[in-house]
Amino acid sequence: MKHRYVTSLLVLGALLGHAGQVHAQRPTIVRPPQKSPEERYEDMKKSPFLAATLELIIPTAGYDYAGDRDAGKLAAWLTAGGAITWLAAGFVANHPDCRHDPCTVETIVGVAGVAVFYGSRIWASVSAWRLANRTNAFYRRRLNLDDAGLALSVTPNGQLGLGVSLRF
Repeated sequence: MKHRYVTSLLVLGALLGHAGQVHAQRPTIVRPPQKSPEERYEDMKKSPFLAATLELIIPTAGYDYAGDRDAGKLAAWLTAGGAITWLAAGFVANHPDCRHDPCTVETIVGVAGVAVFYGSRIWASVSAWRLANRTNAFYRRRLNLDDAGLALSVTPNGQLGLGVSLRF
């Protein structure tokens, strides 16, 4: 019974307390100043050197940084295949039951594994570098930062031609 009175008083107090109009100010939302397209590009652009270095150290990390997560899968599979082939050939060639002849199949397979491993790492690093540059070019086009450019070309007659490209 006592609880009903307390609850009733609380509800009545809440109703009477809000019976009048509330003159609260609406919060003002201050938007941050808009960045210029050049500043937005500087925030978004990718470093080709960092992309290549990441790809050289960790397979697919450079591609992920440069903007295309799935592009590095082939290079990662080639790297793994080359490493497995290299290690397997080394284990077979160093096995005690295997006679050690310098021109055995194991040696040739091991050298091929080494070539595939290091070749795929170098190819992946160069490819991540190019992907970062393509991503930066995409951002520049998207933000309309491409400048009017001059193009120097050679005509079929062997004369030099100067062209101007404008973007509207």
